[in-house]
Amino acid sequence: MSPKDDGRPVGWIREIVLNARRPAELARFWAALLGGSPTTWYDGWVTLEPPPHGQRLSFQYDPDPAPAGASAHFDVLVTDLERAHERVQRLGGQFHEERWSPRPGPAGEAVPWRVYSDPEGHRFCLVLR
Repeated sequence: MSPKDDGRPVGWIREIVLNARRPAELARFWAALLGGSPTTWYDGWVTLEPPPHGQRLSFQYDPDPAPAGASAHFDVLVTDLERAHERVQRLGGQFHEERWSPRPGPAGEAVPWRVYSDPEGHRFCLVLR
């Protein structure tokens, strides 16, 4: 360890920020999916204040954001995959595919998860665990 590196973290994740053409609209989509309240801090910046078990999520205006889902995605924990699937589609999310965890469930069963994108193309998965 160098004298400049004392092993402590540099910082922590304050929030996750998605660049978006329509930040307020995208914040409403994610609020309906995860809970929380969209708050406009200033023109072009909307924050989804988190529900009790959530992470702060913000949306920043960008007229030409990089391709969504290229290098990151969200995993959203759900208790009922079918109900969550229907709700995501009603909200405007797009279903892409179902996959299966390489790790079996508690009784040895196969555990599915599903891949979606939000209205601007950011990827996320609905997972049972």
